[in-house]
Amino acid sequence: MTKENINGILTYGCKIYLFWSVTNEDIKRYLTAERDAMKTGYSIKTWKMRLFCPEKQMIETTEALYREAVAFYYELLKEREELWAENLLTIQGHLEKLTVPGRDGREPKYIPPGGKLLVYFRRSAMNKAAMAVKTAASAESFPEKIDANITFFKGMYKDLTDTSVVLKLWNGKKWIWVPCGLTGRSFPKEAAILSPTLVHEEKWLMFHVPVKQENSDARTAKERMQEGARVCSVRFTNTDSFAVCTVLDEGSRQLAVKNCRGGNAYRHHCKALLKKVEASRAFTDKDNVSQPNRKYYMHLKHLNEYYAHQVSKEIIDFCKEKHTGILVLPEYDEDFSRISMYRSGNYSPLHLSIRIRNYLKYKAWAEGILVLELRADGTEKQCSICGATGKKQGSIFICQNGHQVNRFLNGARNLGRKCQESFRKNNKSS
Repeated sequence: MTKENINGILTYGCKIYLFWSVTNEDIKRYLTAERDAMKTGYSIKTWKMRLFCPEKQMIETTEALYREAVAFYYELLKEREELWAENLLTIQGHLEKLTVPGRDGREPKYIPPGGKLLVYFRRSAMNKAAMAVKTAASAESFPEKIDANITFFKGMYKDLTDTSVVLKLWNGKKWIWVPCGLTGRSFPKEAAILSPTLVHEEKWLMFHVPVKQENSDARTAKERMQEGARVCSVRFTNTDSFAVCTVLDEGSRQLAVKNCRGGNAYRHHCKALLKKVEASRAFTDKDNVSQPNRKYYMHLKHLNEYYAHQVSKEIIDFCKEKHTGILVLPEYDEDFSRISMYRSGNYSPLHLSIRIRNYLKYKAWAEGILVLELRADGTEKQCSICGATGKKQGSIFICQNGHQVNRFLNGARNLGRKCQESFRKNNKSS
């Protein structure tokens, strides 16, 4: 490229853009692109993979050494209150001065279990102990023992793919690279893989892999509202519908409705498993086990996870399909939540909404959708068609003017409009 080819140069921040026949529109376009690029964030999800290791004994030996190392650093930190408020890197530096020989000839004051530990193994144990101490200090209660699943820092694993990984394991005498198999869903493209953790789930070895993905839209709720973002509002129910969702445009007009069904099937499956628990109680209550009927309770746990993931995925897919920028969830006060959850029962569609909303928060952010929680006061007593008061009759809401609408849809509409109106008021006042 020569100077003759360049008709304009735009400098923005520390970047230089070159243009051919630069116009005002070109400048606006590139400035907008730069602005949007700066409004990015990220999300971290955990990929749960099943691990197949041919050296099970080496896994156990490595885990035992790791637990010893974590306990060792945990005890050191318990005695050093001045470090509790420091960040992990600072704590790590202090612990290394106490336990690792220095290049200047410094002798360690304390010797870790196993003597000289692998550097990344050591730092992983230090971080685990530091987080345990910080948690205990904030709770003002220090447990005698802490559970510690081994986290593999870089240098302790390599060649991680969708189907395999090579782990550095301790056989009691030396560290050895061991190839292992993996099964599970594929990692997303262009994602950053963070330090995985080895977790025991029943009889399986699981590899929990944090995956960091960029979020292309990190605009605030105010910015989105000002730009006319669509709003999806949700009403959770205790019926066959886990949730009723409605999408509103910037003028509060309804564009689409989504009914996430399956509540009756979920309730039926839970009841069937609970009956099995009761039927087997006579055979397990006297067993010398930490938790009787564990098999069935694990089935219940997996059932809860399956339905919560399924419903949250349906809602996020609906938001993406309708190009929704904001997802509004109802927020209830503590007393209402406690009473409502008690009445609905532990294994009910409404009780599962606690898990569903937790899944929604991180799944929405990963897709560039912002989740807001808004008090639902008054949203069930007002007609979403005319604004008049009314009352529910079964699954129907009837207002004073005679309008009839599904009461859950009515509540969802009002919640979305309440959210939009709150931003309109704030904009006027500012």
